[in-house]
Amino acid sequence: MTATGTITLVPSVHFSAVHRRRVRETIRETDPDLVAVELDETRFDRLEQRDRQEPAELAHELPPPAAAAYATLRAIQRTVVRLYGLDPEQTDMEAAVETAAELDRDVALIDEPIAETVTEISDRLGFETLPKLLFRTWAMGPEEYANQFDMLSLPLQDVRDGDDVQPAIDHLRHLLPEVAEVLIDRRDRAMAERLHVLRREGHDVVAVIGAGHHNGVERILSDLETDAAGADDVSATTVPIRAPARSVTRIPIREH
Repeated sequence: MTATGTITLVPSVHFSAVHRRRVRETIRETDPDLVAVELDETRFDRLEQRDRQEPAELAHELPPPAAAAYATLRAIQRTVVRLYGLDPEQTDMEAAVETAAELDRDVALIDEPIAETVTEISDRLGFETLPKLLFRTWAMGPEEYANQFDMLSLPLQDVRDGDDVQPAIDHLRHLLPEVAEVLIDRRDRAMAERLHVLRREGHDVVAVIGAGHHNGVERILSDLETDAAGADDVSATTVPIRAPARSVTRIPIREH
C-alpha cells in the first residue's frame, strides 16, 4: 500500500450498551480495512477465550506490587461501573472484535501491554500518595471542588466525544498526575503512534478507544501528520495484527 489511509476514531464508554451499539454501527457503516481496539495481545487473547481472570490470579504473571495495583484499579473500575448501572461483563472492545469477525476484518491491537502499565503505576505510587492527594484536594477550594463533581452529572450514554469527559481527565491529572501520566498520557501517545503507522501503510481504520483518550489521541495524530520528523521517529513502531474468531459463537451482547 502506498496511499495514505484514514483513521475514524470511535470514543466510547467501555461498559455502555449505547456505546456498544455505536461501535457496531460505525464499523459496519465505515467498512474499514482494519478494526483497531484499545487492547494489547494479552487482553485480546483473554477476550477471545472469554477468560474472566480474577485480579488475584495476576500474581502469577506480575510482580506482587504490580499485581496489587492492578487488583485495586480493577476493583475501583467495577464498583464505578455498577454504580452507573452498567454491566462490567460486557464491553465495547468485545463488540468491536465481534463486528470485525462478522465482516472478516483483522484487528489491530494498539494499546500498551497491561503488564507494563500496571508495573509503571505501582512504581510511581507509594506511601506519600495519599497525603499528596489529600493536600491537592484541600488546595482546590470549595468552589472548584464542587465544579469538579458537577462534571460527573452527565449521563454516560450521552458521552459523544473526548470533550464530554475532559473535565474528569483534568480532575485526575490535578489530583493524581503520576497516575494520569501513565494511564492517560503515555497510552494516548502509544495508541496514536500505532494508528499513525497503520495510516502511513495505507489502511483505513476504525479505532475504538475510551472517550478519555479521544482528545489526546486525536491531537497526537494531528501532530504526527504535520511533523514529518516526528512521524519518522515512529516508523519502526510495530502494531500487532490478529485475526478474531471467524465463527462468532459467543453469547450475544445485550444491547437493550
